[in-house]
Amino acid sequence: MNSDTKLNTKSVMLIAIVATLLSSVSSVVVHATQLPAIDGSSIDVSASARGDQIIAGVEYGASQAGGGGADPECEWSESMPRDASATGPGHVVTKHIGSTNYRLFNYTCPARDPATSYHWIPQVSTEQLAQHAASVVYDNLPAMWGNFAPPARRGFVDVGTWIWVNPLLWIPVSVTASIVTPAGIISVTTKATPKKLIFNPGDGNLGSGPLTCNNSGLIWMSQFGDRLPSPCMYTYRHSSATQASGIFEAEVAVQWHVTWSTNLGASGTIGDLTLRTSHQMNIREVQALVSR
Repeated sequence: MNSDTKLNTKSVMLIAIVATLLSSVSSVVVHATQLPAIDGSSIDVSASARGDQIIAGVEYGASQAGGGGADPECEWSESMPRDASATGPGHVVTKHIGSTNYRLFNYTCPARDPATSYHWIPQVSTEQLAQHAASVVYDNLPAMWGNFAPPARRGFVDVGTWIWVNPLLWIPVSVTASIVTPAGIISVTTKATPKKLIFNPGDGNLGSGPLTCNNSGLIWMSQFGDRLPSPCMYTYRHSSATQASGIFEAEVAVQWHVTWSTNLGASGTIGDLTLRTSHQMNIREVQALVSR
């Protein structure tokens, strides 16, 4: 490789991935990769979860003081033509899409396998970048209400209660933020995947404690009858008449596992986010009638 085509390692920009931890004010910073610097600017990429929202954000701005952390073993260089369809010997490889020109760069790290990756980098002006300075995207996770068979207000002692949530909502939810930079399009995706269905029956010491299911539960249908078991089922052993209110204050919770990833190959875990809904369970005893 011709040394004249190598980029100065000082002209490197670090992409910082900031993952905000749930239930904590601290954050984790991961150095994802290095890209050619333009005007000493940097990019902050963030992913977080707050309340019932997942958030992804990318911001282009001034670089932080210091600028250290570059891997001295890795280097960027302009790609040279490799076949007759390219622009000819001694010229960099380029392409034109719409109003943007792209140049092909090699990113080589001897310790990696493969050692070299290839990146089309748009030649974008500072004026164009001003229109894409920041992007923040968020979405609400769906509220999953509990369903019961027998119904919550008509439960019975020693009869298994089926618990489930809408299976159509038991799917990953993700948001992606991206901006255009001189180093190409940088994006980050925050993804929440439903992990557990948790039922707290509300009967305290009278029961066996919270029930955890690793799925959305099964929808009960009348042909199943009252005795067919469900993989997500709780059996009350006492009537809710033991409570002053005459009901058990129950709770259905869905635990989401939240992760982040970027188009640069970096990824990580943010943590678990649990969303809850309250339910009032009226559990009655079946009175047997004995006749002589």
